Amino acid sequence: MVVLKVQPLGGVRTALQVAETAGVPALVTSMRETSVGIAAGLALAAALPELPYACGLAARMSGGDVVRDPLVPVDGHMRLRRVEPDPDLLARYEVTS
Repeated sequence: MVVLKVQPLGGVRTALQVAETAGVPALVTSMRETSVGIAAGLALAAALPELPYACGLAARMSGGDVVRDPLVPVDGHMRLRRVEPDPDLLARYEVTS
């Protein structure tokens, strides 16, 4: 099995290439992501030709999400949908010099 994390691999397309090259079943995970990162992981999972294992995509950042309607699992599943960052929620992470 190969474990795929979209962000460290540089995006969904690259992660798909890694999965194809590995030639073994893939498991899609994330680590301390907002809904934006989780949405990328869901897009990867949806694009894989087969997904024999449950994904690990529900870990959240402890500081909160950056979307008003976060992606959350319901009965162990998450619906693939578009998410949009909220400027006010993003502002919490602004770094000023």
